[in-house]
Amino acid sequence: MEITTIVGIVVAVIIILIGLRMVLRKSDDAAPSLESELHINSESNKPVIPRHVRDQLQAETETARVEPNLNTLDTAQVADAPKAEQNASTVATQTVVEEKVESVVIQAEAVEKSVETTVEKAEIVEKTTDADVKAEQAEVTETEVKDAKAEEFSLNPNVETAEIKEFDDESSILDVHLHEQQRFDDESTLANAESIIALNVYPNPRKALSGDKTLKVLLKYGLRYGELSCFHRYDNIDEPSPLMFSVLRLTDEGPVGFDLETLSTEQVKGLAFFLALPHSNVQKGFDTMASIAGLIAREVDGTVYDENNLEFTPQLKEHWRHKAIDYRSEQEA
Repeated sequence: MEITTIVGIVVAVIIILIGLRMVLRKSDDAAPSLESELHINSESNKPVIPRHVRDQLQAETETARVEPNLNTLDTAQVADAPKAEQNASTVATQTVVEEKVESVVIQAEAVEKSVETTVEKAEIVEKTTDADVKAEQAEVTETEVKDAKAEEFSLNPNVETAEIKEFDDESSILDVHLHEQQRFDDESTLANAESIIALNVYPNPRKALSGDKTLKVLLKYGLRYGELSCFHRYDNIDEPSPLMFSVLRLTDEGPVGFDLETLSTEQVKGLAFFLALPHSNVQKGFDTMASIAGLIAREVDGTVYDENNLEFTPQLKEHWRHKAIDYRSEQEA
């Protein structure tokens, strides 16, 4: 029973202490404080100060203002004097260190500049040495080339010279060539022409025939530019052979020759095919002319007409063909 009583007493004492502590804490919290939130009056828009706080405000305002005293200032200055001297010495040491650092930096910059100038001088010397070496190599190569040329073109005085006789004889090959050319020129149908049979090819008016197109078509069918500014068709294109027929360009003034320098910039109104009579092979010449005229007319989307500007029908073709053959027979008779 005694232990239970003692425990109860201890518990009661603890409870009492806790209660006292709580009461004391509440009293501290309830004490007036200037840091509490202000309440604003809604009518006057002024703060409402509780009565228990007003006493604190009056106590704060009644505290005496402390005026500065010269004695206190002197003591403070005397106390701060060692500190000022220490700071001054520190600043002086710092300035000395900074001056030394600056002098070291200036010396380093001077050394760097001297190194740069040394490098530049070395580069200049290297360039000059390279230029001198190249010049020496060029001189050596030039001397070698001159020596080689001198050796190449130097004549051996011990070589025996041969006598060259003048060639007064005639060349058989040259004579044959000139003879054949002269023969074809003398036998040229155009040089001995007494009459002609003409065929005209007019392109479609809606499709003008350009100079470039005309040149391509004529070359395509084996005609070659030649004498009298005409295009000619020979029996054999690759070798000298008799003339079959020739072609001129039609203008408002009539048939004229071709100017190859301005042909590419001109418009060709028509082509005039003509067979010169007498002819060594008139039948073949007429058939070749009529055939190529028809092919070119088809190529340029045109039409073939005879010399009377009549459309070249099969009946007219036979008519002119017989006329060419009859002209030959009359010449033979």
